[in-house]
Formats: sequence, structure tokens, C-alpha cells
Amino acid sequence: MSRSVKEIVFSLVALSLIMSVVQTDKLFFYIRTYPLFKYFVIGSILVSGVWIVWSVRDYLHRRGIYYYCIQTFRSLAIPRVAKMVIVFVFSANLLAIILGMARYPFYDVGMFRWSTKFTDKEKIDFQPKYYYWQNGRYRILDLRNEGSFLLAEQLGLSYTEEFAFSAAFHHKGKKENFEFLSQAMKERGVDTLWVGIHSVNFETREVAFDPDICKAIQINQTVDLYYGPIYIPEYQLMKCGTNK
Repeated sequence: MSRSVKEIVFSLVALSLIMSVVQTDKLFFYIRTYPLFKYFVIGSILVSGVWIVWSVRDYLHRRGIYYYCIQTFRSLAIPRVAKMVIVFVFSANLLAIILGMARYPFYDVGMFRWSTKFTDKEKIDFQPKYYYWQNGRYRILDLRNEGSFLLAEQLGLSYTEEFAFSAAFHHKGKKENFEFLSQAMKERGVDTLWVGIHSVNFETREVAFDPDICKAIQINQTVDLYYGPIYIPEYQLMKCGTNK
């Protein structure tokens, strides 16, 4: 194992120990109450101290990964003010992470500020999806897969990831999305798109697809679906005798 790898591993261990100690609530209470935890804190301080002394000594002797990184950063052809800003932002984020104190704009992740209330959801998840018949078998037009060139079966490069996400989630109830998909599939020899139900049973782990177009209409109208109902074409509604 090279010296640089050893330094990095040692640094990660030392930083983990430091964070474990400084982020512990009621630190002195646990030190007085649990002897094993007290030994852990003492060991963490010793390991961290050795790491700090070792790193400073290497830097003073102009060697080691930290000396290399600092000198490489100092040699970059960017303005001095920009370097000072980078150092400040990096140092502030590192300190915030070590202390476990998320303060905007450092080490702040907005989606984790508030916890989501727990709800006991249904064991079966339903997702209406477009499909078509080919050689007597149904084939699902999976919009998320179609957004990837490697996974796409039909649309490929003519279909962007942005539209894939929009058509599959946020705006799947828009008629315009369906018309675009329908026209694109007609150019590829598929005359009719239908809506079926892709379901996942999280209790039995069973994944199934039901091509029943009338059942799909019922589920689309009555079940609480992720990002709402999908757009169902007029001809499917008429075939099942259902009005919007």
C-alpha cells in the first residue's frame, strides 16, 4: 500500500472518530456513565492527535498528500481572491460537517430539514402505463426506459430525458404528451396505444401487468396514484363506454 493511500485511510479514520466524539449529545454524561464509551473517547483523542502531529510534521518536511494538494492548489493560475473564496467555502463546509451543524449555505440539504410524517401505504402500488400489441403480445412503452439510449426500445435519440421524466410523472395527464407519443409510435408502425396497469405487490414482491383497458380506466380514476392519473385516449374511453 502506497504512502498516499495510507495517509488518506488514516485521515478518514481520524476524521470519523473526531466527528463521532464532537457530535455526541450529552458527551460528558456518557463519559461518566459508561466506562467503555470513555475508553472510546480517549482512544479517539489519541488517534486524532497522532494524525494531526503526523500530518503537520509531513507538511513541514514538505512531503505527504496534504503538502502536495496545498502546493498544487497554490500553483493554479486563478486569481488570489478566488482562491481565498474557495478555501473559505471548503473550510466552512468541512467544519460544519465535522460539527454536524447544518447552517445555510454550508452543509445544508433542504430536503432533510423536516421529516415526512409516516403513513401506512397500501401494499400494492399501481402505475398506469401505455402499451401496444405486437404479434399477438402486449409490449409496455416504459417512458422512463425510453429516456435512456441504452434502455430505449422504440424512441431512442428522438426522446429526451427531460421529456421522459415529464411524460412519466409531472405531466403524464396532459393530452399533448400522449399525442406526441402516439405520433412517434405511428411512425414506427404502432397504430394504437392503450393504457394498462403495471402493479407491484410489496408484500409478495409480485410484479404484474394487466392489459385490461377498462380496469385501467377504473384504477386511473379511483386510486391515489403517484403524480396523479395518466391521460387515457378517447378511443379507450369509448370502447369501455366510459365518459371523462
